[in-house]
Amino acid sequence: MENKKVNLKDVVKVTYLTPQNAHFEEKNSFLSFKGTVLKPDENYVYTETEVEYKRVFLQRNFPHDQLEKYISVLDEDNVEIGIISDISLFDEETANMLKRELHRKYYILKITQVYSVKEKYGFSYWKAKTESGDVSFTLHDTSRSITKVGEDRLFISDVDANRYEIESFTALDRKSRKCMELYI
Repeated sequence: MENKKVNLKDVVKVTYLTPQNAHFEEKNSFLSFKGTVLKPDENYVYTETEVEYKRVFLQRNFPHDQLEKYISVLDEDNVEIGIISDISLFDEETANMLKRELHRKYYILKITQVYSVKEKYGFSYWKAKTESGDVSFTLHDTSRSITKVGEDRLFISDVDANRYEIESFTALDRKSRKCMELYI
């Protein structure tokens, strides 16, 4: 068997999805895709191939910084079909459809006040006020469930994969900051 050197750039190719090679539709409340993408054969020779997926998923590659740029389009097996470099390249109707899908996936409640944080057996139990009302949620491994972005912004993921945002930790009232100070 011959050992053949293969460069990563020859094995991995990215299809950038544009209005010229990609068409998205909403069918039965799901996002579907039809278009032309690069597909490799067993020797990693890429050819343009027409594909159609009844359901696709969107994923932000830079979820905190680039909300509408560098969006991966994934099939049902979580395999990347291609990347949308910028949603604004698409017509208004398609761009709005893509934005709705991202909003549905990345729905985040904004916390405006923290009433209490109690810890027990490696879990922390939170009561907070959000822009949509009061919430209670649980974190496991609290320090790993809180992500600091920039100087002052926080993202929190609970045990049920719900996401919360604190736009500015220092803008919270004194009592809220005191409840959280052990974890920041």
